[in-house]
This record gives sequence, C-alpha cells and structure tokens, in this order.
Amino acid sequence: MSLALLAPLGLVALTALALPLLIHLVRRLELTTTEFAALHWIAERVRPRRRLRFERPWLLLLRLALLALLALLLARPVWMPPAALARAWIVVAPGVDRSAARTALSGIDADWHWLAPGFPRMDDALSPTDVPLASLLRELDVELPADTLLTVVVPPELAGLDGERTRLTHVLDWRVVAGRMRDPDAPLTSAAARLVVRYVPEAEASLAYLRAAVAAWNVREPRRYELDMQPASVLIPDDAAWLVWLAPSTPALTQWIEHGGVALLVNASDSAGAPLWRDAHDVVLAREETTGRGRTLALTGAFAPRDLPNLLDADFPDRLLTALKGPPPAPTRAPATAARPQHDASIPASALRSLATARPLDIWLALLIAGVFLLERLIATRSRVQSPT
Repeated sequence: MSLALLAPLGLVALTALALPLLIHLVRRLELTTTEFAALHWIAERVRPRRRLRFERPWLLLLRLALLALLALLLARPVWMPPAALARAWIVVAPGVDRSAARTALSGIDADWHWLAPGFPRMDDALSPTDVPLASLLRELDVELPADTLLTVVVPPELAGLDGERTRLTHVLDWRVVAGRMRDPDAPLTSAAARLVVRYVPEAEASLAYLRAAVAAWNVREPRRYELDMQPASVLIPDDAAWLVWLAPSTPALTQWIEHGGVALLVNASDSAGAPLWRDAHDVVLAREETTGRGRTLALTGAFAPRDLPNLLDADFPDRLLTALKGPPPAPTRAPATAARPQHDASIPASALRSLATARPLDIWLALLIAGVFLLERLIATRSRVQSPT
C-alpha cells in the first residue's frame, strides 16, 4: 500500500506557510514603550538582547497544519491498495501453428487466448476477421492489468499492420513460430472482379476494346475478371467492382458513384479533376476526380482511338486496370522480427495499476481540515479572551 498524488503541482500552495509565520513575527514586534522616571538616572551599560520568539506557538502550529492540509487536498492524494498478481497471458495470432506454439511455450503456466476480437480462449473456434493485428494489440494492452506477464506468439510474417509502429505499455515476450497470417485487407472469398459496361447503341464500337482489355487481364490472372456488357437501361449490379458508362449521365449513376463506386465516363470535358492520361502533345485525355466516397475517370472524348490515342497502345489494358484500382494501399505486411512492438515507458505500469484501484482521500482530508479549523478558532478565541485589555 502506498500514497500517490494525482495533481502534485498542488503542493505549490505550501508556499502559503510563510504567511502565518510573518503575521506572528509582526505581532511580536509590536512593542509598547512605557516611560519610568527613575530609569533616567540609570546608565545604559549592557544593551538588552532580543530573542526570536513566537507568541501563542500552539495556535501557529495549528494554522501551519491547516495550510499544509489545504495544499495536500489540492494535490488530490489517493490511497493505492496492493494489487493481486495477475495471471500470465499467452495470445496467439491467427495463422500460427497451434502445435508449434504449444511446443515452444510448453513450460509456461499461463492462459492461452487467440489474438482476435474478444480474445477467445485457444480451445474456442476462431472465425475469420478483418480487424488489424495492430489494433488488437493496442486493445489488449489497455484491457489487461499492468502487471500481467504477456507473451505474443506470431508467425514469421505479420499482416494487419498500419503506418505507425505499435507501442505498448506492457513489456512482452515476442515469440515467432511457424505459420502464415491471412491479410485482413484481402477479401475473405476469391470472387472474381466484375467490370460492368453500360452503353447506348452509338457506343457499341467501343465494346471491342473493352473485351480485349479484360481478356488481357485474365491472361495474367486466369478467370479473375468478368465482363458484364448490357444496354444503359439495365440496372447496375451491387457486386460491380468497376463501371464503364458509355452513355449520358443519369441521377442513378451519380448516386452509385457517390456511394463508393468507381466509374469511367466518356465525353466529360467539364471535369475538373487531376490529369490522368495525356497524349504525345501533352493534351489531357482523361482526368481523375473524387465524387462522394467514389471516384470518376472522366474522358474528354469518346472511348475510341480518334479521341483516345492511348487506346491502341500495347500497355493500355494495364494502364486502365491501374486507373480503375486506384493508388495502392499502404503495405500492411512485415517480418515479425521487424514489427516487434516498442515498450512505451512514458506511463509506468505501476501507475496504470494504481489508477485502476486508487481510492481518493478527498472526503477524509476535508473532514480533517474542518476539525483543525474548528480547533484553531477555539484556541484563537480563548487566547483573545484571556489576553489583558
């Protein structure tokens, strides 16, 4: 058990202790001179000595104690009872070989849990999750008692990281065993990406170039991409990955893009987005613009060689796919040895434990201050009554 101060700057109020000392000194120096006629015939040979002496010392001590207790109250003291020793935890990242983890930590007596939402026990079934590993580590660091012995078991390569190095208040044991994690950014299923094309009869000549582009994509990734070509009157399906709109704009199209869709539009010369493609004369052929939660790739002309010369380039299918996918996301995978969390020592573990179990002493201090104040008033009043007039 120990005592701690939540606001130690409140002890600055202890400087007020000088006030009652000065008051008692000033009162001591207020001397009254009384003239005695007989003293005029006595020669002054030895000057009297003055000693520093406080009047009514008990009253002074009470006033000093009262100010000290007020300063302590401003510092917000708390009482910290001893915390029970927490049981050790071993958390295993999904994808780790369980038998390899059990073998590597066979001599440790601890509770085994999955590094997954809710931190279920190792014996429970584990469902696929999209929660990043870094977020789970930070959540576990907050929930566990500060004195818990924490061991984290991970595979050689980690997924679900973010741009910031993970910092934890726990000093943990970082173990790397065999296994492989699924990337939470990857889809849970390997469904094909669908390119939806909606067109008017005047734009049927452009369909051949789109068929050739999708066929080129599937050469590199067999059966990965599907092509859905239908007239503009057919609704846009919900599972569309991208949309090529070869028709005049409609409110339904705008709403689909604002909800997160990615669409390539034609004859959109009024677009104010950033230049995406240029011709040999540095003329802008297409612009990229954010619309709501989605994106638009706006061609200044038609999807035809006369308005889009790049359409005949051998690398145009790859450029079209890159534009539809957008900028690549930040890397979320890294070797486990390089992604070990750092220990954040800015908040000591003992302080975290104390804040969770601390008992404030404000009420008891207030009662003690009230008692000292009443006692000081009682002594001050009696001293005033008993003093000669």
